[in-house]
Amino acid sequence: MNEQDLTPQPGKPTLFGVDSGQRPFLKGVRCKACGEVAFPPQHYGCEKCGSADLVDVALSPEGVVIGASQVHIHAQPHPKAPFTVAEVRLDAGPVVRALLDVGHESGGWSGRRVHGVVAASSQDRNVLEFRFGVTP
Repeated sequence: MNEQDLTPQPGKPTLFGVDSGQRPFLKGVRCKACGEVAFPPQHYGCEKCGSADLVDVALSPEGVVIGASQVHIHAQPHPKAPFTVAEVRLDAGPVVRALLDVGHESGGWSGRRVHGVVAASSQDRNVLEFRFGVTP
């Protein structure tokens, strides 16, 4: 086993990645015809104009919370309730949904600036999970 085998890897590599400094980025697409940026990435056609001329782009995971909800009952063991799910309008344009890395704190997240963070999964330390952290 080499050292690279021990490096934690993104749990959803089609949706996000990490650079050499372990900073996350989201994987999206940009339409060459109209400039529309979309997440998650898909190559069937632009969501705005229908063009199939799409290119993969790395999106900065920074934006503003437009809505959030704290989950108190969850049918799965992971993530452990309570947790907060937020909808974030990225500075790059798309709206994405992900967990907020705020522990058990609740409320008051709408309008707050957030940034992407990655952390080892509680289930598998070799798997990285993406979340949004609240920017101070």
